[in-house]
Amino acid sequence: MTGRSTLTRVARNAGALYLVHIVSFLVPVFEIPVLARALGAAQYGQILFCQALALTASLWVEYGFNINAAQQAALAHERPSDLNRLFSQVLLAKCLLAAPVVLLLLAAWGMGLLDAYLGAVALLAFVLAYFLAFGFSPIWYFQGRERMAAPVLLDVVLRLCGLAILAALVRTPDDFWLALPLLAIPPMLNTILTNIWCRYEIGALRWDAAGAWGQIRQGFHFFVYRSASSLAMSAVPVFLGVTSGKQAVGEFAPPEKLIKGMTSLALPFLTAVFPVFARRLRDRTDAATMRIPIIVLAGVGVTVLVGVALAAWLGPWVLDLMLGQGFPEARLVYDALLAVAPLRIMSQSIAMILLIPAGRAKQASYVISAGSILGVLLGSCLSVFYGGLGMAAGLVAAEAGLLAVLLGVAVRVVRRAGGSAPDAGVESAEDRT
Repeated sequence: MTGRSTLTRVARNAGALYLVHIVSFLVPVFEIPVLARALGAAQYGQILFCQALALTASLWVEYGFNINAAQQAALAHERPSDLNRLFSQVLLAKCLLAAPVVLLLLAAWGMGLLDAYLGAVALLAFVLAYFLAFGFSPIWYFQGRERMAAPVLLDVVLRLCGLAILAALVRTPDDFWLALPLLAIPPMLNTILTNIWCRYEIGALRWDAAGAWGQIRQGFHFFVYRSASSLAMSAVPVFLGVTSGKQAVGEFAPPEKLIKGMTSLALPFLTAVFPVFARRLRDRTDAATMRIPIIVLAGVGVTVLVGVALAAWLGPWVLDLMLGQGFPEARLVYDALLAVAPLRIMSQSIAMILLIPAGRAKQASYVISAGSILGVLLGSCLSVFYGGLGMAAGLVAAEAGLLAVLLGVAVRVVRRAGGSAPDAGVESAEDRT
């Protein structure tokens, strides 16, 4: 395939992904003034806690398939029978992974262990709906086939419709229970419709328990990478709610949403170029093939610095516009969390542009896992004494250490490629230890 057609395909898919990510960023941002002003910090914090719990649990079901299965789909995109087998195996694997989570949540709720956080059945239903919607999304299929435009358009339409209805109907604290289904229905519809869409394209599903288990085993390192890289942002409101209460979550979440949106702006580009580098570095990892990833990483770094400067200038104004009074710590939390965005973007870029395509998924996954877990634990400990500011400080410290380690691994990989040109996609004995 020619370089021009490759660039065109990357640009088209990156554009589609940027559209959905911009909407994914703007919709939660516009939800902040709607929900925070209408419900207050405590009830808004309750919703954010439930969303964070569901999204954290969904990482177990997503299991890194957005990278691993997408990579397999990219390599098999011209073989319909292989795509059918892959989709069937991944869907069954997700079912096997989801079952114990659902049973655990139902058992814990039935025994009253979650009364302090999910006292009402409507809250439990909201968590389960969110969990299933994001855990069973088949976006990996469209990503691997590099056909993102249509599913992205569907997602955008559903999100905007949900936001419009939410803004029209949720006006006072009494509308808290109405807000729950209005927030859950759009992602549920998107997941249902895109799965039906995939089923129409690939034909009848072929249930293969052995194949599903093979996908789970094969995807373990991708799961460690994917879950760890998402844990630091997805699970933070859960830990903060446990250590500091719903009020702290309500004050921490608005700036955290802005920072998460900034961080996610790199993902469309990384997602679009990942299949290209996966194929490029699969065949060889010598000095010539490493040159382009290095140039791309340098470009990402420059862009990130410009973006952070802009965010430092506009962020406080945006927070004041969204929140008004009643959220005194939000500005301080935002200033502290701003450092997370460039650190995390560069860590993600090094992993997806260089390390994972070059066959270093195991190294990247373990390093990112350790860094993310350390950040959440450190932030949780500090939040006991300093609330949201303590959580922000812990996350920043861990992200800085994580980036330093990944840079060291990347330098080592590039030097070895320039010297010995090992076979791409095959880890050395030293890498496997």
